[in-house]
Amino acid sequence: MLRKHNSSYEICDGVERCIDAEVPFEIPEGWELIRLNDIGIYKKGPFRSALTKSMFVPKSNEAVKVYEQKNAIRKDHTLGDYYITRKYYDKKISVFSVKPGDIIVSCAGTIGETYVMPDNIEEGIINQALMRMEIFAPINIDYFLLYFDYVLKESAKANSKGSAIKNIPPFEIFKRLLLPLPPLAEQHRIVAKVNELLAIVEKLK
Repeated sequence: MLRKHNSSYEICDGVERCIDAEVPFEIPEGWELIRLNDIGIYKKGPFRSALTKSMFVPKSNEAVKVYEQKNAIRKDHTLGDYYITRKYYDKKISVFSVKPGDIIVSCAGTIGETYVMPDNIEEGIINQALMRMEIFAPINIDYFLLYFDYVLKESAKANSKGSAIKNIPPFEIFKRLLLPLPPLAEQHRIVAKVNELLAIVEKLK
């Protein structure tokens, strides 16, 4: 949590110590500045050696789905036909499971594409090119995704050597990114206004 302190904010790390740091913007009265690490649990996919094509099996009642980047990019949980055995899932890789309401994020190549997993998904895990985000309440997920899209892509550009975005920032940087958090009612109003403006833009195309 960040607390206003004169012209700066005290950034508290939860270990009984704070450091003063300037923030890049002022926030309105009633808003908070928080870090991404304060509002969610984030998990990148398994190392390549933990999930290889030789492990894939046909779909069955004893198999668990492996979600891919295309599920996030195309916003469709039904795509893909990679599965692993339940035995391997239970023994080695269940920590990468994804559940309804989680957000999957494409993390390599086409980065930053997000998809909120619906209620009717198959039991499954994320692959190496995805990140899973479990966001805590109270926050409007659409508001979070609006800001996340901007912050992630801007941070990725800053951390890439060229103009192309090749990967998300390292976790130690990503989790400390700042999020301006208005009251929940204001979050809803912001999302509604953005959607209204986007609809106007679509009509002008």
